[in-house]
Amino acid sequence: MSAPKLKVLISGAGIAGSCLAYWLTKTRLDISITIIERSPSPRPTGQAVDLRGPAIEIVKKMKLEEAVRSRHTTEEGTGFVDSSGEIFAHFNVAGGTFTAEYEILRADLSGLFLEATEGLGNIQYIYGDSVKSLEQTDKDVNVTFTGGSKDTFDLVVAADGSTSKTRSLILDEQVLKDSYKLLGQYFAFFSIPSRPTDKKLWLWYSLPKGLGVMIRPHRNTSTMGAYLCITLPTRGQRDPAIEDAMDKGTEDTKRILHKYFEDAGWEAKRVLEGLDHAEDFYMSRMAHVKLSKWTNRRALVLGDAAFATFGIGTSLAIESAYVLAGELSRIQSSTDVPQALEKYEEVFRPLYAKMGDLPPGFPQSGFPQTAWALRLRDSALWFVSKTKLYKLFRGDSGTDWKVPCYDWVGI
Repeated sequence: MSAPKLKVLISGAGIAGSCLAYWLTKTRLDISITIIERSPSPRPTGQAVDLRGPAIEIVKKMKLEEAVRSRHTTEEGTGFVDSSGEIFAHFNVAGGTFTAEYEILRADLSGLFLEATEGLGNIQYIYGDSVKSLEQTDKDVNVTFTGGSKDTFDLVVAADGSTSKTRSLILDEQVLKDSYKLLGQYFAFFSIPSRPTDKKLWLWYSLPKGLGVMIRPHRNTSTMGAYLCITLPTRGQRDPAIEDAMDKGTEDTKRILHKYFEDAGWEAKRVLEGLDHAEDFYMSRMAHVKLSKWTNRRALVLGDAAFATFGIGTSLAIESAYVLAGELSRIQSSTDVPQALEKYEEVFRPLYAKMGDLPPGFPQSGFPQTAWALRLRDSALWFVSKTKLYKLFRGDSGTDWKVPCYDWVGI
């Protein structure tokens, strides 16, 4: 009996999309995969991300564990500092609260998945294009691309991030309602030149009004990762000045950051000097995506497009891609695709439910607005650090589930 044929379109060449493509090629299916990416080339930027729980096991199955370890950011823990640079609370990797055992830059991890898939004959990457519209029938999905071309697929996957443009083409308005929620927080990421005195720690400096300056080590010893954070008093808020600057472009955004942080203290002056020359700068609105439904007949959303969750989004992307490919591996023909997607959601949603909620009050509780609240937060951090209580509350709680077993080829 010949293997079932399956023609797949994946929108988004990031972690979720390329990981899904990898596992689909490990099924018995006669598979053809097109990965379309809005960016004109692979994205070279991205902050540090970590792998936890089942995502680590999946990466091991991909035979990429050593490659991930070799690209470790070299971060050995997290330190909270005061304006003079003194560390008053330290958390090591063993606790897993802030810094995890597997820390890697997003671009490095995406690059590993890209390398594992782009040379395969049944996977095609197309850059500088995106999905304009799609129409589902009982047998397939007709897709029109922004570049003008058209094609037909058995399955369409939106893996194009938390701000996915494809999501609204797949799910109905009722499902989408209130699914994308701003956290009232902005984060800027970029690289700055390193110094001999830099520590192998994620250093975190906070000020009132929800401001934060952070520096993290890179595998590349010539640079450090710099982070500027602005947190508003409540979730859902927007800062009109920041919104206006971001709409105008990079230079205006950098100028507004200077305005917010010019007198911040600690390493702010160094970070702002690096900001002016950074070529990998980007700034984003932090958001939480939570949907009541991920699938619709022959199409679905995956990764951050389905469940962007602060702190564990990368692990969720890898785990969901693995489970989705596993459920698709069991189809007898392309007619079974809608049932396989329903089964995927039935299997993965209970696993996601253990991790999908944000901590109460987050992120505002971590970035206080007043000096009094900041002193209270710092006192709590000092106590938890000194008593080692943080080792009782690991950052990977909720990830202690077993990876489902599927019949892979060559694994």
